[in-house]
Amino acid sequence: MSYAINLNTASWTATKAIMDLDQSFVGTLDYLGVAYFWSHEFKHILRETTISQRKKIHNQWVKKGLSFEGGIDPKIDTKPHWEVINKIMKKGK
Repeated sequence: MSYAINLNTASWTATKAIMDLDQSFVGTLDYLGVAYFWSHEFKHILRETTISQRKKIHNQWVKKGLSFEGGIDPKIDTKPHWEVINKIMKKGK
C-alpha cells in the first residue's frame, strides 16, 4: 500500500507538526524526507532536492555511518557526504 501527503495542500499547523516529527527522525531510517538534516555546507544543493532524493541521501549517510555534524564540525571530512550527494544527484559524471 502506498500513501502520500501533499504538503502543498496541508495547513501550516499540520505542515509544521510533520516537519517537527520528521526532525525527530533525522539520523534514523525512519526519516521521511521532509525535515532539513544538512549543514550550511550542503545547503545550496540539498535545498533543491525532492523528498525522495533527500530520503535517499539521508539514509545513505545513516547506513555509511556518516556524521550529521559534517560541515559543522571542521574535524569531520565531508568528502564521503559529497560522494553520496553527487551519486544520488548524478553530479560529476
